[in-house]
Amino acid sequence: MTPPAPAQPTAASPRTEAMRKGRQADSARRRQRVIATLNRAAADGTEITVTGVARAALLTEQDQEFQQFNP
Repeated sequence: MTPPAPAQPTAASPRTEAMRKGRQADSARRRQRVIATLNRAAADGTEITVTGVARAALLTEQDQEFQQFNP
């Protein structure tokens, strides 16, 4: 017996499509900040770590708040 064929995706609602596009734009902005941070670190000779890049790129609001209180 063969497995059933995967279901065809349905058309997304306008709200769903807007959320998807917004999320893609947010991901692109974050990616650009990380790339810029990596380029600066490489040019400066700074050690590159996940934590250091996240902090320098201010990837989340939590990161921003952490940096304010832990300079």
